[in-house]
Amino acid sequence: MECMLHGLPKDVRAVIFDLDDTLVLSTVDYGKFKRFVIDRIVSHGEPRTMYDPKETVVSIVSRYEKRMHEAGLPDEERRRRLAELDRIMDEVELERVSETKAICGASELLELLRNQGIKIGILTRGCQDYATAALSEAGLMQLVDAIECRNSETKAKPSPESYLRLIEQLRVRKEETFFVGDHPIDAKCAANAGVPFVAVETGDVSSDDLRAAGCVAIFPDVGRMVEWFKTILPIESKKCASNLGDPH
Repeated sequence: MECMLHGLPKDVRAVIFDLDDTLVLSTVDYGKFKRFVIDRIVSHGEPRTMYDPKETVVSIVSRYEKRMHEAGLPDEERRRRLAELDRIMDEVELERVSETKAICGASELLELLRNQGIKIGILTRGCQDYATAALSEAGLMQLVDAIECRNSETKAKPSPESYLRLIEQLRVRKEETFFVGDHPIDAKCAANAGVPFVAVETGDVSSDDLRAAGCVAIFPDVGRMVEWFKTILPIESKKCASNLGDPH
């Protein structure tokens, strides 16, 4: 794919998408999600004042990891407690997953990319069961080539490890990819991995905050990306991405 947007790779062979509020309308009760996580952390003796439910769960869990390390907890106990938090998050994520709907235009966009031989990866902090169930309910699972989740073998976003493992699964180089998401955590992950970030405004983050986070472009939603992609993809050729030429 010959790309015409400043800041994106010239030749794109894969597009990586966030899941919740990027491709699907999230059904996760994040308030409950964070309350339950904080309650369990507090049950281990942590002061509740150290953990604000207005923060992201990334910040909450990261702070707890740091404090456990500083307290000298054995590795095995730290892993046990973090796994316990994962199970809590998994349960909340799955509560209403059957209600998941695709964001308008998501299916059309993924089909367009797949028809041009461009691979599709999903990078999410949700668990594997939630991600596959949400994509299936939204009718998108068959359009996805690989998924990287919170409870995979690598550190979840914003760590670059998860992004780099995902593109390895897709058998592409990071220079041939970019990341689409709705949150500054996505932008930070993209920056950490050294790839461009394209934002959509379907989450709860303002366009100003998305711009400040470092995106190369902002779209109202992934559906509005369809027409943009059509202007830069040689629709008539249906060639694989590695053989696509100048769309003009």
